[in-house]
Amino acid sequence: MFTVQNIRTGDAKAGEAYFNGAGKCATCHSTTGDLAGIAGKYETVDIQQRMLFPGGGRGGRRGGPPPKSAVRVSVSPPGGAPVSGVLLYMDDFVVTVQDESGVSRTFKRTAALKVQKTDPLEAHHALLETITDKNIHDLVAYLETLK
Repeated sequence: MFTVQNIRTGDAKAGEAYFNGAGKCATCHSTTGDLAGIAGKYETVDIQQRMLFPGGGRGGRRGGPPPKSAVRVSVSPPGGAPVSGVLLYMDDFVVTVQDESGVSRTFKRTAALKVQKTDPLEAHHALLETITDKNIHDLVAYLETLK
Protein backbone atom coordinates (compact mmCIF):
# COMPACT_ATOMS: atom_id res chain seq x y z
CA MET A 1 0.00 0.00 0.00
CA PHE A 2 1.31 3.47 -0.94
CA THR A 3 1.44 5.97 1.92
CA VAL A 4 2.13 9.65 1.31
CA GLN A 5 4.69 10.87 3.80
CA ASN A 6 4.83 14.42 5.09
CA ILE A 7 6.35 16.37 2.22
CA ARG A 8 5.41 19.76 3.63
CA THR A 9 8.81 20.29 5.16
CA GLY A 10 10.23 23.12 3.08
CA ASP A 11 10.77 26.82 3.62
CA ALA A 12 8.31 28.84 1.50
CA LYS A 13 10.53 31.96 1.50
CA ALA A 14 13.50 29.94 0.24
CA GLY A 15 11.19 28.33 -2.35
CA GLU A 16 10.08 31.75 -3.58
CA ALA A 17 13.72 32.84 -3.88
CA TYR A 18 14.56 29.68 -5.85
CA PHE A 19 11.45 30.11 -8.05
CA ASN A 20 12.44 33.66 -8.97
CA GLY A 21 16.21 33.06 -9.00
CA ALA A 22 18.37 29.99 -9.47
CA GLY A 23 15.49 27.67 -10.43
CA LYS A 24 14.49 30.01 -13.28
CA CYS A 25 10.87 28.92 -12.84
CA ALA A 26 9.60 32.48 -13.32
CA THR A 27 11.01 32.49 -16.86
CA CYS A 28 8.10 30.30 -17.97
CA HIS A 29 5.62 30.36 -15.08
CA SER A 30 3.66 33.06 -13.30
CA THR A 31 2.19 32.90 -9.81
CA THR A 32 -0.64 35.16 -11.01
CA GLY A 33 -1.05 33.30 -14.32
CA ASP A 34 -0.65 29.57 -14.94
CA LEU A 35 0.15 28.81 -11.28
CA ALA A 36 -2.49 31.07 -9.72
CA GLY A 37 -4.47 29.05 -7.17
CA ILE A 38 -2.50 25.84 -7.77
CA ALA A 39 -2.61 24.93 -4.07
CA GLY A 40 -6.40 25.03 -4.16
CA LYS A 41 -6.52 22.71 -7.19
CA TYR A 42 -4.05 19.99 -6.19
CA GLU A 43 -2.89 18.08 -3.15
CA THR A 44 0.71 18.71 -2.04
CA VAL A 45 1.96 15.39 -3.41
CA ASP A 46 0.34 16.15 -6.79
CA ILE A 47 1.98 19.59 -6.93
CA GLN A 48 5.36 17.98 -6.36
CA GLN A 49 4.70 15.29 -8.97
CA ARG A 50 3.55 17.82 -11.59
CA MET A 51 6.53 20.05 -10.89
CA LEU A 52 9.08 17.27 -11.29
CA PHE A 53 7.37 15.26 -14.05
CA PRO A 54 5.04 17.56 -16.00
CA GLY A 55 3.32 16.60 -19.22
CA GLY A 56 2.68 12.94 -18.70
CA GLY A 57 3.21 11.75 -22.27
CA ARG A 58 3.91 12.45 -25.89
CA GLY A 59 1.74 13.07 -28.87
CA GLY A 60 -1.90 13.87 -29.17
CA ARG A 61 -4.94 11.84 -28.39
CA ARG A 62 -6.62 10.31 -31.41
CA GLY A 63 -9.06 12.88 -32.76
CA GLY A 64 -7.84 15.67 -30.49
CA PRO A 65 -5.11 18.25 -30.59
CA PRO A 66 -1.74 17.42 -29.05
CA PRO A 67 -1.12 18.79 -25.55
CA LYS A 68 0.95 21.97 -25.14
CA SER A 69 3.67 19.80 -23.62
CA ALA A 70 4.06 17.67 -26.78
CA VAL A 71 7.57 17.48 -28.19
CA ARG A 72 7.56 18.85 -31.72
CA VAL A 73 10.04 18.12 -34.50
CA SER A 74 10.85 19.31 -37.97
CA VAL A 75 12.42 16.66 -40.17
CA SER A 76 14.21 17.71 -43.37
CA PRO A 77 15.07 14.75 -45.58
CA PRO A 78 17.75 15.31 -48.21
CA GLY A 79 16.07 16.45 -51.43
CA GLY A 80 12.61 16.42 -49.86
CA ALA A 81 10.18 18.82 -48.27
CA PRO A 82 10.42 19.28 -44.48
CA VAL A 83 7.83 17.51 -42.35
CA SER A 84 6.80 19.06 -39.03
CA GLY A 85 4.61 17.76 -36.26
CA VAL A 86 4.49 15.95 -32.96
CA LEU A 87 7.33 13.57 -32.14
CA LEU A 88 5.97 10.06 -31.66
CA TYR A 89 9.28 8.18 -31.43
CA MET A 90 12.97 8.85 -31.90
CA ASP A 91 16.10 6.81 -31.33
CA ASP A 92 19.49 6.56 -33.04
CA PHE A 93 17.96 4.79 -36.05
CA VAL A 94 14.53 6.30 -36.82
CA VAL A 95 12.30 9.29 -36.08
CA THR A 96 8.51 9.09 -36.31
CA VAL A 97 6.43 12.25 -36.66
CA GLN A 98 2.69 12.78 -36.64
CA ASP A 99 2.01 15.68 -38.98
CA GLU A 100 -0.76 18.27 -38.59
CA SER A 101 -3.21 16.12 -40.59
CA GLY A 102 -2.67 13.17 -38.22
CA VAL A 103 -0.54 11.11 -40.61
CA SER A 104 2.46 9.34 -39.06
CA ARG A 105 5.70 9.27 -41.02
CA THR A 106 8.89 7.44 -40.11
CA PHE A 107 12.31 8.50 -41.37
CA LYS A 108 15.55 6.54 -41.22
CA ARG A 109 18.16 8.59 -39.32
CA THR A 110 21.14 9.32 -41.53
CA ALA A 111 23.84 11.99 -41.45
CA ALA A 112 21.95 13.86 -44.20
CA LEU A 113 18.61 13.88 -42.34
CA LYS A 114 18.16 17.09 -40.37
CA VAL A 115 16.02 16.84 -37.22
CA GLN A 116 15.15 19.89 -35.15
CA LYS A 117 13.46 19.05 -31.84
CA THR A 118 11.52 21.49 -29.66
CA ASP A 119 10.64 20.23 -26.19
CA PRO A 120 8.56 22.71 -24.16
CA LEU A 121 9.46 20.78 -21.00
CA GLU A 122 13.21 20.77 -21.63
CA ALA A 123 13.83 23.09 -18.66
CA HIS A 124 12.01 20.64 -16.34
CA HIS A 125 14.04 17.69 -17.65
CA ALA A 126 17.29 19.63 -17.14
CA LEU A 127 16.18 20.70 -13.68
CA LEU A 128 16.10 17.07 -12.53
CA GLU A 129 19.87 16.97 -13.01
CA THR A 130 20.54 19.88 -10.64
CA ILE A 131 17.64 20.33 -8.21
CA THR A 132 18.28 19.25 -4.63
CA ASP A 133 15.84 17.68 -2.18
CA LYS A 134 15.89 20.95 -0.23
CA ASN A 135 15.03 22.93 -3.38
CA ILE A 136 12.15 20.55 -4.11
CA HIS A 137 10.68 20.83 -0.62
CA ASP A 138 11.16 24.62 -0.56
CA LEU A 139 9.46 25.01 -3.96
CA VAL A 140 6.54 22.82 -2.91
CA ALA A 141 6.18 24.86 0.32
CA TYR A 142 6.13 28.04 -1.79
CA LEU A 143 3.61 26.65 -4.29
CA GLU A 144 1.44 25.61 -1.33
CA THR A 145 1.05 29.33 -0.52
CA LEU A 146 -0.63 29.96 -3.89
CA LYS A 147 -4.22 29.32 -2.87
